[in-house]
This record gives sequence, C-alpha cells and structure tokens, in this order.
Amino acid sequence: MTRIRAYRWVVLITYLAGISDTLTGLLLVFFPLWTLHRMGLHRLPEPPVFVSFIGIFVLSVGLAYLFAGSLPWDAGGRSGWKTAWLLTALIRSLVAAFLLWKIVTGQLEAGWITVALADGVLASIQWTGLRAGWLNHAE
Repeated sequence: MTRIRAYRWVVLITYLAGISDTLTGLLLVFFPLWTLHRMGLHRLPEPPVFVSFIGIFVLSVGLAYLFAGSLPWDAGGRSGWKTAWLLTALIRSLVAAFLLWKIVTGQLEAGWITVALADGVLASIQWTGLRAGWLNHAE
C-alpha cells in the first residue's frame, strides 16, 4: 500500500470509528433503552443505568480515536495515533470475544452479533494496519 493510501485509510478509519463510537456512547448515556431498541435488541437490561455506564465506556473509546485524530501527523504525533490504535484494537477484540461467548452460551440475545462483528472487523483492520506499519510510513 502506498504511503498516501495508508495515511488516508488510517485517517478515515480513525474518524469514522471515533464519530460512530462517540455518538453511540452519548445515545447510550442519555437514551439507553431507546438506543438498544434501535439496535434491534429486545431483552433490555434493568435498571437502564447499567446501559448508561456502558455508554460512558463506548464514548471514551470514541473520544480516544478523536483525540488521536487531533494529533499532528509527524514523528511525535504518530506515536499517539499508534497508541490509540493499539488500545482501541485491544478493547474491540475483547468486546467482540466477550459478546460472542455470551451469545453462544445464550446469555445475550443474537441481536448483539452486529456489535460483535463490527468490533471484530474493525479490530482486525487495526491489527493488520499496526502489523503492516500503516502508521509508521504513511505521509
């Protein structure tokens, strides 16, 4: 992958994930049950404050991406981008594995598979980019 293409992918993924998680997190904090209904989920946790707690976590992941995106694309700034990608890839991997486990054991409804797949795919892209050096060589 050329340096310019790698840079564009890194920026696109970072901002899309950041905006998506930030908005989802805010919706889960302020409108937890409404948000879960929109996600196609039917067995809703009680009390809803637990969903808001999860929303704060999702919001913080989104803000980590956006923070990285605010850093300059120079040698010093790229270390922040790499750190954000590493941590968010780890978090997404763990969330995907946890959700798959709970779906398979029947503890969560199958509707959670979309979250597990989205987190798993994005984590895989980030791990691939980190291993391929997208954040090392992109300009």
